[in-house]
Amino acid sequence: MRPRTFLAVGFLLLAAYVGFADAQNAGHGPTADQLNPRHFNAFWLGQRVNLGPDWLFSPDDNPAYASPTFDDSGWKTVSTNKQLTDYGIHDIPYAWYRMHVHVNPGWLGLAVEVQYIKGSYELYVNGVRIGANGAMNGMLESKQDYLTAYDIPDSKIAPNGDLVIAIRFAIKKMGDRDFLTPGTSTPLTADCVFLTNREATARDAGYEAATQTAPSFILFGLDLVVGMVALALYLAMRSQVEYLAISIALLASSLPSAVTIWTHFHAYTATDDFLFWIAIGPVGVANIEFVRLISHLRRTRWLLAMEITLFLSYFVPPLSFTGLWTGYAGPISTYLVFLIYAALLPMLLIWSARRGNRDARFFIPPFAFIGFLNVWNALGGLFFIFNSSVQIPPLPDFHYAGYEFSLWDVWNVVYGVTMLLFLVLRTIRIARERAQAAAELEAARTVQQVLIPEETPSIAGFSIHSVYKPAGQVGGDFFQILPVKGGGVLVVIGDVSGKGMPAAMTVSLLVGTVRTLAHYTQSPGEILSAMNQRMLARSSGGFTTCLVVRADTDGTLTIANAGHISPYVNGKEIALENGLPLGLAADAIYAESTFQLSGSQQLTLVTDGVVEARSKTGTLFGFERTAAISCESADQIAKTAELFGQDDDITALTLARTA
Repeated sequence: MRPRTFLAVGFLLLAAYVGFADAQNAGHGPTADQLNPRHFNAFWLGQRVNLGPDWLFSPDDNPAYASPTFDDSGWKTVSTNKQLTDYGIHDIPYAWYRMHVHVNPGWLGLAVEVQYIKGSYELYVNGVRIGANGAMNGMLESKQDYLTAYDIPDSKIAPNGDLVIAIRFAIKKMGDRDFLTPGTSTPLTADCVFLTNREATARDAGYEAATQTAPSFILFGLDLVVGMVALALYLAMRSQVEYLAISIALLASSLPSAVTIWTHFHAYTATDDFLFWIAIGPVGVANIEFVRLISHLRRTRWLLAMEITLFLSYFVPPLSFTGLWTGYAGPISTYLVFLIYAALLPMLLIWSARRGNRDARFFIPPFAFIGFLNVWNALGGLFFIFNSSVQIPPLPDFHYAGYEFSLWDVWNVVYGVTMLLFLVLRTIRIARERAQAAAELEAARTVQQVLIPEETPSIAGFSIHSVYKPAGQVGGDFFQILPVKGGGVLVVIGDVSGKGMPAAMTVSLLVGTVRTLAHYTQSPGEILSAMNQRMLARSSGGFTTCLVVRADTDGTLTIANAGHISPYVNGKEIALENGLPLGLAADAIYAESTFQLSGSQQLTLVTDGVVEARSKTGTLFGFERTAAISCESADQIAKTAELFGQDDDITALTLARTA
């Protein structure tokens, strides 16, 4: 390269560097030795230029303040690094900020970007309103944290490149929404107003949306998906009420994430703030209910009072945001409630885990994590209110690959993933338990099919018919029809308390006992006494009603009863001396009664499933209706009770003499 060319290139690079340095210095705000208006003739159009921190300020409200020709030489200069109270400014309804800027007259496509602005505002450039946010009614109705750009019309740039940027604020009743800053705070911060061009604005907005919105999108998707899964599982398994609590907590938690996403592209209004905080209320209540359910605790009055108090406490921040609630009484009570809530859930989980609850042990880490975050924030607020000289630093935010996330975001991810793992593991466990129960039920049904005769045996001299209709797959009713040596028949009918496999095992025990005893004795009383002893030795607190009838060929009936429904003859109940149900007392006595059954009469035996059949209106079938149909066939008796409204196992057995 020739020396002259080399010098030319070097000169151009030096000029570019100086121009870039000027632009960087311009972004740090004017100093005492800088001219007014601020000059940006050489700033690089690919960058955002910070218009701060020093602005001309007026506490009055006059539409003329937007005009570029207005004389603001008497205005005070304030810094956005300070509160307005530091300048002796208190309780003003409106405020105006102005700045004079000079740009290259040939530049087109300029824009003003704003972010981190508290309160409603109107933005003017050379007297033209180019943007606004919120209602200018003197209330704190909006808060704009995320980047918003407003284009400057090319026709409004003065021929000499002069721009007057003016911002009108409604700041009456403005206070820090976190209750930490009393008085009137500045609506602007040091990094909230920028001058740029539309190309850079599109780039900045896209980058801002990608980096700041991505964590909220992740949380929204996680909460929504896991919440819908929990809801679907609850609808499939209504007994798992904790699934409903998870669903409510996660679906409600997804709403604040949705509000955050919305405010990335729009201003944060009072409505958004109300939705944000009120959505968090059900999350707290649902978490208390969830911990109560997995800890197997009753809903006591103090737990209910805690849920109600916690929910109401979430109304304080949005009311304060709108200026409807002032003072420290609300914030103090809210912080105290948060402290109790933060300590309550981990304590309940630890208490339950020490009693062997595996589910409680699983949730101690995430709820201890959120407890720590709540305690940190609450103590920070209380210390500032009561002793502002002692300050707890705010929880840090983290940055990775341009993305920003907080400890709250980390907890939300941990919480959602923990709930998803719980749903998966609990559902697998329930599926295994149900499969095991189904296998046991099938085994019980098989046992019962073996023990309950499918066909009524033929006994010489008697016509016997029976019908058995269990209410479920496995019932607690049983009956046996056994021939007696020398002629006659032994009929046993009973009802075991309980259902499923325990009832089936008790039935197998009793039927085996009856079949064994029938080889040694045909005395109904002795048979019941022996069955009672077997029940006392094997039962686990259950009992059985049983009726034993021996019918001889001459029509003589010998009956002993252990708390069962008395039999019927020709529509009338036979009066018997009742003994205690089997399995209740070792010294129970079962007296025998003797009757004569003529050739035209029918003996009818039923279980309580007939008497206790219940209609859709709740009416019982009752003893009178049972007596009225006792002369019908066994099949008709069972069918009538079933159609009326089967509520329990139904067994009907009829016996009549034949020639």
